[in-house]
Amino acid sequence: MAVGYGAGAGANPGDVEQLLLNIATQDGKRVTIGFGQDPGQAGKSQAQHLVRALSGLTVRPATESGDKLTRFGPFSSQCRAGNVRIRRGSWNEELFRVLEGFPDLAHDDEVDACSGALEMLNPQIKGWNIYKLYEQQAAAAAERSKPQPVQKVAPTRLDGVVRVVTGAAEERLNMAPAPR
Repeated sequence: MAVGYGAGAGANPGDVEQLLLNIATQDGKRVTIGFGQDPGQAGKSQAQHLVRALSGLTVRPATESGDKLTRFGPFSSQCRAGNVRIRRGSWNEELFRVLEGFPDLAHDDEVDACSGALEMLNPQIKGWNIYKLYEQQAAAAAERSKPQPVQKVAPTRLDGVVRVVTGAAEERLNMAPAPR
């Protein structure tokens, strides 16, 4: 994966749109343009607007789901493995500052862009969120099915019946009376 452009935090939406159009035009029709789409109605309207603005190009908005930290995990892993190359540019320090400061910074659009780019290049990653959910559910089920610790109490004799008390259950064992 190669990261090559950045708009910067707090950029004017019109400037971001113009930058996106300029870069998409430079990249040409062979490059698919992708961007994150918020799941609500405003996100759908914005996506529709950008697709129209980029007419003549291949555009693929991607609805974002799950929390940012989970979505960022695969990109972070690829960075640690040395599989991400950053194109040199004046925006590099700002990108590194945001990526290294995540999740503690207020503006983290670059994190979303990097996570989304990796998902776009590797569509099967989208399923990782559901995988994580199933993994958590399986771990919780396994934890519930483990035998619970038993609290043993010394048996007491009551008319030929021995009572054994355990944490959650009680058993009665019929026993012959003890010799006197």
